[in-house]
Amino acid sequence: MPIKFLSHYIDENTPLYGGVKDISISAKSNISAGDSANSVYLKFANHTGTHIDFPRHFSENGKTINSYNADFWIFQSVFMIKYQAKIDEIIDVDILKNFKIPSSTEFLIIKTGFQKHRRCKKYWNNNPGLSPNLAYEIKKKCPKIKAVGFDFISLTSFQNRPLGRKAHKAFLVENDILIIEDMKLDAVSETILKVIALPLMINSIDGAPITLIAEDTP
Repeated sequence: MPIKFLSHYIDENTPLYGGVKDISISAKSNISAGDSANSVYLKFANHTGTHIDFPRHFSENGKTINSYNADFWIFQSVFMIKYQAKIDEIIDVDILKNFKIPSSTEFLIIKTGFQKHRRCKKYWNNNPGLSPNLAYEIKKKCPKIKAVGFDFISLTSFQNRPLGRKAHKAFLVENDILIIEDMKLDAVSETILKVIALPLMINSIDGAPITLIAEDTP
């Protein structure tokens, strides 16, 4: 079976929520300058690029990366919803009506096509978002759900920030569903078999860049 990345590389042009420019990758040592090896300094916020939100992101006492064992990060039951999202749209429970999502689903992926705007202002300024109600409906349909991921910059629509804060709490805190934002979904089919997710191991962090590898169908 083909193995594919579902994460974007991080570079200084990676789009950040709100249009912030806060990524620096600079040389620490350089062979061309006479040093014995090449190395770089990395400076960016923990919610950069393809990344995961833990409950601590919106709850002082919420779970952090330390709360999850290694086997948690292997998603054996993955389901993808393909839905063409509009600019500034709040994706609600209606999205679930046309799909027979198995109750065993551990990782629900929403492929909206919004990734095509990733190098444009609208990617962060007019991104779609998820409604708080969707968290409860997903949990009801999929009691084993661990995470929801999608191909836009944040669960919070930048033009609907108060609602987005409620939605983050509904997913992370009230329903214990992790959020994986800014995924790379352009090259995968709608029938992914398995996903392995590897967050950057930083002690007690509320969110981190994450590398996702999918076992896709031919």
